[in-house]
Formats: sequence, C-alpha cells, structure tokens
Amino acid sequence: MAGAIGLIGGTGWPSTALYYERLNRLAEPGTVPVLIASLSFAPVLADAERGRFDLVTAAFVAAGQGLAAAGAGVIGLCAATAHLAFDAVAAAVPVPCLHIAEPFRHPADLLPDGLLANGLPSKGAAVGVLGTAQTLEAGVFTGPLAAAGHRVVTPDAGLAAGLDRAIKTGISAGRPTPADIAAVQAALDDLVAGGADAVVLGCTELPLIRDRLRPAVPLIDAVAAHCQALLSWSRG
Repeated sequence: MAGAIGLIGGTGWPSTALYYERLNRLAEPGTVPVLIASLSFAPVLADAERGRFDLVTAAFVAAGQGLAAAGAGVIGLCAATAHLAFDAVAAAVPVPCLHIAEPFRHPADLLPDGLLANGLPSKGAAVGVLGTAQTLEAGVFTGPLAAAGHRVVTPDAGLAAGLDRAIKTGISAGRPTPADIAAVQAALDDLVAGGADAVVLGCTELPLIRDRLRPAVPLIDAVAAHCQALLSWSRG
C-alpha cells in the first residue's frame, strides 16, 4: 500500500464519518490506514457564501499539505462542493488527489444494468444530478456525465435552491428535518419528471438520508464510487 488514504473532511462531519466507515467496510476483514484533516464547517461555509473562495481554497490547500506531510499516499475531499478547490489542492501537494467525479468518467461501472447497452452506457440514458447550487453550477458531475454521452438533468431553479438550503443546514449537521427531506424529495421527483433514468446523489451527505427517500429510478451513490476508487488507488 502506497501510504494512507488522506481525507479532507469536516464539511460537514457526517459525510466525513461516512467516508471512514465506507472505506473500512470495503477493506473488511481488514482495515485501511486513513488520515483525516477535519475543517471547521461554519467558517468555511460562511466564506463560501460571501464569495471568498480564495479563503476556502487556502483552507483546503493547507489541509492537503498537512495530510501529505503526515504520510498520505492519496488524498480525497469528502464534500462535492469542496471540489471547487480541487485543482488548487492537487497542484499544491506532492501526492495524487482523486476527484469525486473521476469514476463518472467511466459511468458504465456505475449505471444500473438496465441502462447499459452491450456493456456500455446507453446513449439514450438520461442521468439526473442532486447537489448543492455550487456543485450543479460548476458541473462537478454534469461535465463528466455529458462527456460520456449522457443527457444530464438538473432540478428546476426554485427546487434547486430549496435543495441547497436543506443540504447546508439540517442535512450537513446530521439533523435533517422533515422539511429538509421534503426538499430533497421534491428535487428528486423533478428530475424523474424531467426524464432522468437514474439519479446521482451528488452531495456526500445525501447517502445518509437515502433510506428516507422514495426514488422512482435507481440512485447512484457518489460516496460509494469515490471510496472504492480511493481504496483501489491506495492499493496500487
């Protein structure tokens, strides 16, 4: 194994804990060395909300450098929105960084069998994406999926705003309210109405509420795909 898996987390802590659990579940019956740099969510979110992405990026770069110095052999960011700082982190550390959307460059490995044709993604498959406003606007997942030949569906602007609020408040804090769940469900239903054949849970907290959703189409867990890729990379 080429060093520990380094995780930049804390934004928020429930998804960071999910990454740690998922990595070790995948490694059973053994365990996997993991180093975690846990940022304080409130100031990072406040800087992002007021447009100070320079400060957000600086925090993630410093965390990545600390992980590399501590012996991480590969680094992952435990939040999809944090990937707005991914390029800066990757350029600032001497070890590989694995983007959360890297597995989606090869979606044949992720899409349900019914959406495959001859082992390859069907060009007719439409894929919806749920995530924060910044994740959707930056094309964190939509870019790779579109490049792979899929029609990408995103929520209506008003529903996307409600989804963003739900993620950044109760869901990220590990205390989702019924209203938060309803906002996610409304955005999910909108994607299905828009023709999505499958939907990517493109926020790393969304898998934590998966059992409380009523999906009419298959859901694709971005955390599961990212963890599998990180573990495979760390094992060479």
